[in-house]
Amino acid sequence: MCGRYTLRVPPQDLWNALQAEFNWQPRYNIAPSQEVPVVRMIDGKPKLDKLRWGFVPSWAKDEKIGYKMINARSEEIARSYKGALKNWRSLVVADGWYEWKNKQPYHFHLPDNHPFAFAGLWEKWKDMLSFTIFTTSANEISADYHDRMPVILPEETWYPWLDPEIDGNELVEPFLKSWEGELEVDEANKIVGNPRNEGPGCLGDKGKDQLF
Repeated sequence: MCGRYTLRVPPQDLWNALQAEFNWQPRYNIAPSQEVPVVRMIDGKPKLDKLRWGFVPSWAKDEKIGYKMINARSEEIARSYKGALKNWRSLVVADGWYEWKNKQPYHFHLPDNHPFAFAGLWEKWKDMLSFTIFTTSANEISADYHDRMPVILPEETWYPWLDPEIDGNELVEPFLKSWEGELEVDEANKIVGNPRNEGPGCLGDKGKDQLF
């Protein structure tokens, strides 16, 4: 499950291939329905755009379905996303995410707070571009807080994941799995539960030391 996440650095810091200038203010409480940085492969090159969080399929009657499709279970791809997975894949730029345990939020991040990429899937509905974040079984660290976690893609998988010439259905088993690298978790501030709250305070006492 991933219902809130953070991106406190410019999204182009993720990857040297993203050379575009991109005006981005640090975000500590990204919530569904908001427009956030997503990488897609356009004309053979990785392109950074703002897409709306909450997958709206091309067949949808209205955009409200997006609120139910902020996450996509990797195990259900064959039934629900097989067509789109062929060449509508994306990287969702982030540097942490929140999970709740006993109503207390916790912030998960890499040890150096470096940005990373969630495995995503995008779609176009009318003039709207939207996306969802793939989830999988929790790893040993996150399992104490939730039985699901977002799929973090290692850097060596970014190009093949984006490549529309590769059928994404062939990448499900090798790519959409639990994170095997280091991961840290800190207690966050309960104010993060309200999407109107922003700023370092969402990270609680840890946020006071942020330099972003």
